[in-house]
Amino acid sequence: MSMETEVINKLDFSVGASDYPSIGSRALEVKKKLKDFFPTGDYLRRLGVCIFEVEANLAIHTSQGGTLEIIVFKDRVRIIASDSGPGIKDLSKALTPGFSTAPESARQLGFGGGVGINNVKRFADYFFLTSSKQGTILLFEVWNDDDKAAN
Repeated sequence: MSMETEVINKLDFSVGASDYPSIGSRALEVKKKLKDFFPTGDYLRRLGVCIFEVEANLAIHTSQGGTLEIIVFKDRVRIIASDSGPGIKDLSKALTPGFSTAPESARQLGFGGGVGINNVKRFADYFFLTSSKQGTILLFEVWNDDDKAAN
């Protein structure tokens, strides 16, 4: 895969703490805006799953919400999710399927199954996560390999 450096679109979103009703709205908006750039459904599905999971984590696990920065290149999309705390206490546990620290209010709505970060890691082609009491930064990329699959 060639790694194009020209940015063709950039989207920025805020996600409010405990804003459960809006979880998924940004993923849907991104998919709609990018369908002309990436017409293959599987690519947009993988991208949508990743953005949905990050939206959910920002709404469920942050004290003040966070931001999503979505940078679109010809051959991939880079997402940077960040917040200002409280941070992930144990990254290795957070990356364990089924582990969750979601509050009961989120679980009652069907969130907090402990698969969010793992879904992102599984569908992303590049994945970087760092966290401290000052906040968390998750940077990942989903590459468009559709051209390779067609050949």
